Amino acid sequence: MFELLRQASPWLRRQRGPLLLGFSLQVAIVGVELNIPLLWRRAIDGAIGRSLGVGAILGLGALVVALGGMRAALDYYVRMKVVGASRDFERDLRGSLFRKMLALPSSFFGASTVGDLVSRMTQDVEAVRMALGPGVMYVGRAVLNITAAATALLLFDPTLALWIAVPLVVLGAAALVLAPRLGRASDAVQTGIGRISARATESFGGIRVLKLFAREDLQARRMEALGLDYYAAQMRLAKARGGMLGLLALGKDAAQFVILLVCGLHIVDGRASFGDFVAYRSWLMQCFWPLVMFGWIISMVQRASAGMRRIDAILATPVAIAPPARAVTPAAEDGRPIDLEWRDVVLEMGGRRVLDRVSLRVPAGTSLGITGRTGAGKSLLAQLLPRLLDPTAGTVLVGGVDARAWDLDELRRRVGFVAQEPFLFSDSLRENLRFARPGADDAAIRAALRRADLERDLDALPAALDTRVGERGVTLSGGQRQRATVARTLLADPPVVVLDDCLSAVDAQTEARILEELEQALSGRTAVVVSHRIAALRGLDRIAVLDEGRLIELGTHDELVAARGAYAKLDRDQRLLAELEAL
Repeated sequence: MFELLRQASPWLRRQRGPLLLGFSLQVAIVGVELNIPLLWRRAIDGAIGRSLGVGAILGLGALVVALGGMRAALDYYVRMKVVGASRDFERDLRGSLFRKMLALPSSFFGASTVGDLVSRMTQDVEAVRMALGPGVMYVGRAVLNITAAATALLLFDPTLALWIAVPLVVLGAAALVLAPRLGRASDAVQTGIGRISARATESFGGIRVLKLFAREDLQARRMEALGLDYYAAQMRLAKARGGMLGLLALGKDAAQFVILLVCGLHIVDGRASFGDFVAYRSWLMQCFWPLVMFGWIISMVQRASAGMRRIDAILATPVAIAPPARAVTPAAEDGRPIDLEWRDVVLEMGGRRVLDRVSLRVPAGTSLGITGRTGAGKSLLAQLLPRLLDPTAGTVLVGGVDARAWDLDELRRRVGFVAQEPFLFSDSLRENLRFARPGADDAAIRAALRRADLERDLDALPAALDTRVGERGVTLSGGQRQRATVARTLLADPPVVVLDDCLSAVDAQTEARILEELEQALSGRTAVVVSHRIAALRGLDRIAVLDEGRLIELGTHDELVAARGAYAKLDRDQRLLAELEAL
């Protein structure tokens, strides 16, 4: 609990007003609860000894009811303050966690599963909120209740209080011994939830692949195995909780036996009354209730601690692409083309050098094609421009300024990037394109679609621009998704456009037609086109050829063909393949 409170200390400082008020009101609640047994004691002894009339006894009963109503009202207000504050914490923590995830590099998500991250955003955050809201509230109430009730017992009958303390102390020690087991069980349950979420997300996202390979039964068996593991973890948690609750029940019965025995002997001796017995038992229950809650609180705190560790693992992950402390204002104006340069760029990933001292320059308003064999480093070179990656050594200049010195948002507004893997949100086609330029009218959207050779497909869609494309654009074909992402970037109207092999899902003829259509759209912009197809690069100003991360050739299409090097071989092989396909 203390570690959890330490981790949440910034929030606790911000919410100290509501929390202090809630704690103060809990003192009043405990004071009310402490006096109710005294009223019952007076009424019972007065009735047995006939020292009180019916009216007085009814008056004491009415006072008990009034105090009970006051306690309920105060308890409601405490819950509103403390639990409301914990909801504020939940909102802030979830927002911070989501913002941190958005700032993390793509490699982080490649090493994580979506289901596990969703579990941390939901289940783990909720577990922490429960501990810092109801948990903190009940801990405060438990401490006050035990202190007040134990003090009352000591003042009225010290001998009885000491005898009652024996089973309660033994009970508390046993609960502390069981707490680690409860914590391990809570960790296993949280991990199981994450694995089930990850498997379900993966299965639903790849449902077409599962059906194509008839692997539904295999995936169902895997989910069943995870379900059995989760069931076993839940059963271990239930056993740990059951053991805790069993001990608490045993302690309560033992303490009640002590009261019955000791207080009964005192009644026989005339040192106590029946009213005393009722009051003592009420105060015992005030001590016992916190002990019952203690088991629940331990379980809650253990679960929250496990969740907080999983959340901290993300919050502590360093941001690989961090914005500069002081962004440099570039000289380039909006809408004007920007020159690009890779200067002695080295990139190492996984202990391997994937780009080796690459130097290239793209003058403003010109175009560069990048090609090479699979794994040559083409896409990695392009991803350095909008800082999806940072070079290990060397410099990437955008508009004559080191990309790392640009304001990150401004850099990515200037460098329009269309990735290999197209992604569309589960929304209408119109809103997917407006993601790049909110408020764009239909005329601008259709113009962007026309340049991406997708406007002609609108009539085939059920609701044209209002067609919902499904999660990840599943209702569109692969080529349509790619063209939609190209249109989205063109709608943003950036001065630099990078096409990272983004038309691989269309045939060579369609790609050539789209690039021909794009020629006008790219006019006046700086363009970088990554493609393994030579046909897509012929009309560009210059073409760079990479091999194993090194720049091996650079020139125009005609120059590279005449050089009879790697580019010429690629061109010859692709022409021959096209001729064979045409037969």
